[in-house]
Formats: sequence, structure tokens, C-alpha cells
Amino acid sequence: MEKKIEKKIEEKKEVSVVFLGGSITEGTGASVLKKRWASLVQNWLESAFQEYRFSCYNKGIGGTDSEFGVIRLEKDVLFYNPDIVFVEFAVNDYGKDPDIILNAMEGIVRGIWKKKTDTQIIFVVTAMYRMEEEDYSRNQRPQSVEIHEQVANHYGIPVIFVGETLLSTIRRERKDPVCYLPDLVHPNDQGHAFYAREVINFLKKMQWNKRLGESVRCFPEAMGDLRYSDVKMINAGFCETDFRKKTDPLCGRTQGYIESNRPGEKGKLTFYGSGIGVFWMVGRDSGNIWFKIDDEEWNQISSWDLYALRYDRCACKMLRRGLKRGQHQLEFYVSAEKEERSTGFFIRIGEFLVI
Repeated sequence: MEKKIEKKIEEKKEVSVVFLGGSITEGTGASVLKKRWASLVQNWLESAFQEYRFSCYNKGIGGTDSEFGVIRLEKDVLFYNPDIVFVEFAVNDYGKDPDIILNAMEGIVRGIWKKKTDTQIIFVVTAMYRMEEEDYSRNQRPQSVEIHEQVANHYGIPVIFVGETLLSTIRRERKDPVCYLPDLVHPNDQGHAFYAREVINFLKKMQWNKRLGESVRCFPEAMGDLRYSDVKMINAGFCETDFRKKTDPLCGRTQGYIESNRPGEKGKLTFYGSGIGVFWMVGRDSGNIWFKIDDEEWNQISSWDLYALRYDRCACKMLRRGLKRGQHQLEFYVSAEKEERSTGFFIRIGEFLVI
């Protein structure tokens, strides 16, 4: 890899690296941030190529999948004009609609190369122990892993199967999986170090995939329907609403947000697309919301879940997919109902997600 990366960036001394993924990339399970796998890989890059200055951006968000990854691509990846992008979503894509996974992962690849044709994309495929119990022990691969590999093969993207290697090590050495995955999902320091070693060893041997100039502007035939080729995130403050508009970040992730804990307070947003979702706060005091699109029936969903008993976080929730592409109107209001263990009725929305 060394000669290849030197050739790729020989005329620039700065290299931009983005780690895009879920909670495993964000660093959940590591005792300190410097021990998460992405930080360890960053340290190796900086040590191996000391003549370059690496600007690394960790864009892992817990509980988010590849669909939200492609929706936030412009904000969290392309904004940094990346030379290298690591993509990690296999665990959070597990059990999801395969059609959505394929289109989202393809959307990430095509979205990056449409903006910057020479970016090196690398898929990092992690695992949770449930995959061992339900798939690998039956000599089959999880569907999310298979789809990630299919997209990678179609576009000539390297894939690092760190999760499969970890599960194989646990099986071979007859270890208790909690030695690496205390909650059977998120790696501890030992697990993060294992993932990092696998990535680093792969990078040392990898043939650097040089994609310059016109080489990828003519994409291969699309695998999916390109539904994520025109996605956007709209700050919630732009909608018409009774909710209070706040200027501070929501869980440190948005440029302001709207909030209300008063049942009946409402809002609406006109958007152009084929689907709409929200990026909102899931917390101890989170409540329910009623919503409808155009003349459809009203639906109620909750912004609370069991994880809210432990910590507040931002999460994405798609409200509607499959609309005829065009102009639509979302209407919503705070419900007078809530989950039994929630302590309030709060709805806090940072962004609307349009596909």
C-alpha cells in the first residue's frame, strides 16, 4: 500500500480520511476514544506516513444504518473532500430490507465518486454474536454482509471482513465471546484492537485502487434503482410549527432543533421527493408523535425506546418511503399518549430526511 498511497497523494501533503458507520465506528465499548478501532487505524496511518498530515473525521453515529449513511453523505463525508472513506454498516443493516441495503450502499459509493472520482472507498464489515448464532453456525453469511460484498464486488471496492475473522477466532480458540464483545455487539478495548489490527494488516497488503480523472465518471450499470441519488437533510427550524426553536445542538449533532412537550402542538413541512424521515432525540422524556403525508391517514409513532432508560441520543426514523416523486406535505403534532416508562411528552427534531 505504501508506494501506492505515496503515488496517489504525491503532490499533496494533506490526506482527508472519513470513517462512516454506526456505534462500532463511533467507539461504543472502548474505554476511551483513542482506543476505538478507527482511532487506532488513524494512529497507524500517521505513523506509517509521517511526511503527510492526516485529517481524520469519525462520523460514526450509534444505531444508524446505511440508509441514514447515504442521506447524510453530503454533510458528514463529502464536506471533507475525502481521499479515503471507510464504510461500516453491516451490523446495523442486519435484518433490514435487502432492497434498501443494496440501494443505500450503492448510493454511498456513487455519491462519493460523483463528487470526487479518486476517493478510495473501503468497506469494513463488523459482526455481532447473533450473526454467529443465526448465520455462520449454519454455514451461511448474514444477508447484510452478502449485500455489502455484492456492492463492493460490482464497484471494485476492497472489503475487510473483520467481524468474520473475530467470530472465527472466538470459535477456534473456544473463547467466551464476551472477551471481545461484552454485550455481544460492541467490542471492548480488546475487540477494537482486534478490528484495528485486521484493518491495518489489510491496508499493508492492499493494492491501492487508483481512480483518477475520468476513470469512474462512467459508472457501471446500477444494481438498484438509484433512489438515493437526490437526498437531502433539512434543518427542522425551516418548517412551519408551534414547536419552540432552539439554537443549541441536539445531542451535539445538529445546528439547532425544534421541541415541544405540549400535546396538540403541530407543524408541517412541504418537501420534494419520494420519502421523508426525521433525525430526532430519543431520551427518557421522549413522547409520541402523530403524522400524515398529504391526504393519507394519520399514524402514531414513539420517539422513546428501552435504550432511552440508559442515555439520550439522536436517532433516525423514516416515516414514509415509496411516494411518487414530487411535492408532498408532512403534517405532525405531539400526541397526548406516551410509552409507560417515558417521563414526558417531548418531541425534539433536528433534521428532516428527504429521499
